[in-house]
Amino acid sequence: MHIETHYLPSLEYMTLLLQNPSLVFEVEENFPKQTFRNRCLILGANGVERLTVPVIHISGEKVHTKDTKIDYSQNWVKQHQGAIQAAYGNAPYYEYFVPYLSQIFAKKRFFLVDLNIDLLTLVYHILDSPLEFSVTQEFKKFDGLSGYDLISAKKEWSERSIYLNRPYRQCFGTEFVPNLSILDLLMNYGKESLTFLK
Repeated sequence: MHIETHYLPSLEYMTLLLQNPSLVFEVEENFPKQTFRNRCLILGANGVERLTVPVIHISGEKVHTKDTKIDYSQNWVKQHQGAIQAAYGNAPYYEYFVPYLSQIFAKKRFFLVDLNIDLLTLVYHILDSPLEFSVTQEFKKFDGLSGYDLISAKKEWSERSIYLNRPYRQCFGTEFVPNLSILDLLMNYGKESLTFLK
């Protein structure tokens, strides 16, 4: 499966990946703005919250995804960790998973794609699934199965997608919110999350 990397990806994205044991991550594209490549959605006390990893843009210049640098001049790591704690501090698996997240954030990866792959590797480890992937060497039409740009941050998720909504217990609210970051499911269900995704 040919697909771009996402930051703490949605359940829809994870469902797609887990159906395809061999993954090819698109890293040679020109980095597009306003996508899930550098953002995710979590559920906090005040509803759905968007977390965005700031990246360095040089006006008028196109940069490949593999060369897209994270902007550490903004204190986003502390903000994301605080938001995750506020949202999931009382979740059953928070204490178990948060040290792993902290270790990844502490690496201060230079490139966004490396951070995304580190986080995805952690998710696969928690789910007891092997993550096998390669990365593209050039940007061209992909011959095999492709989910490239299938999941858009600009469109509302709907039941017509790959991911079939199966409600589960969430930390906040009485109304179930579907298709959040995998973090939402993992914090509440740990390794059992795999049964929801499959």
